[in-house]
Amino acid sequence: MNFRAYIKMLRVRNWVGYFLISVLGYAIFTKLNAGISETLLFYALVCLYLGFVFSVNNCFDVKEDLLRGKKNNPVATGEIKQKEGMAFSLLLALLGMLLSLFRGLATFCFFSVLALLSFSYSSPPFRLKSRPFLDLLSHGLFFGALLFLFPAVFFSTSIEIPHVFLAFSVFYFSVILELRNHMEDYEGDRKAGVRTAVCALGISTSEKITYCLSLLFPLFLLPVFHATSSAVLLPFLITTSIFYPAFCTWKHYRILDIYSNISYLLIMLGVLL
Repeated sequence: MNFRAYIKMLRVRNWVGYFLISVLGYAIFTKLNAGISETLLFYALVCLYLGFVFSVNNCFDVKEDLLRGKKNNPVATGEIKQKEGMAFSLLLALLGMLLSLFRGLATFCFFSVLALLSFSYSSPPFRLKSRPFLDLLSHGLFFGALLFLFPAVFFSTSIEIPHVFLAFSVFYFSVILELRNHMEDYEGDRKAGVRTAVCALGISTSEKITYCLSLLFPLFLLPVFHATSSAVLLPFLITTSIFYPAFCTWKHYRILDIYSNISYLLIMLGVLL
């Protein structure tokens, strides 16, 4: 058995942003007061889920990844057969579902919905990834709002209006991330016949839409800061006043990433302090 190839199937390096979404939800909904055993189980489920999403994506993105020349997909490079990759992916999902039962039926159902939605994104016959605009909607849910809300279900915490605002902002940011990913993969997707939202809109239009959505992103954070804590509202406004001229001048999405990380960190501090 090629253990190294199976580790590559997880694509751990791609977890960072999505793992941080779960950390944000954990901090917001537990206020860092959860027990060690509960916390370990929660993050075990998060890791199994992220591993499943990227692993199953590898199984069905073979043609696209070959055209892109990507070497981080063991199924595309022939290190693992597709059937073996699918078995490994489903094992991760089933293990996560079994572990989620320790937190009750609600957690099991929520985790199952996450797994099913992400599976439908990558796998035929649904393959939401290749259905324009459903790709954005599904990604915004399973790699955005629902991932953020998962700790609320896991730790049996009530969801209040500020949480809804925050979940929507995470959904919105996840849609931007998906557009950016599809723009990077545009040529490979187009040649492989994968019709993403970016392929449907065209690269030029997609770039303009993504840029405009990025400029509007702070507006979806403002209600969250207003409802969270007045102590972090001023730092948010200062950060935003720096973000706009920097982003408009250089038009680099790394600036948006830094801005979003700082903003969500401020929200976290506003809830915890």
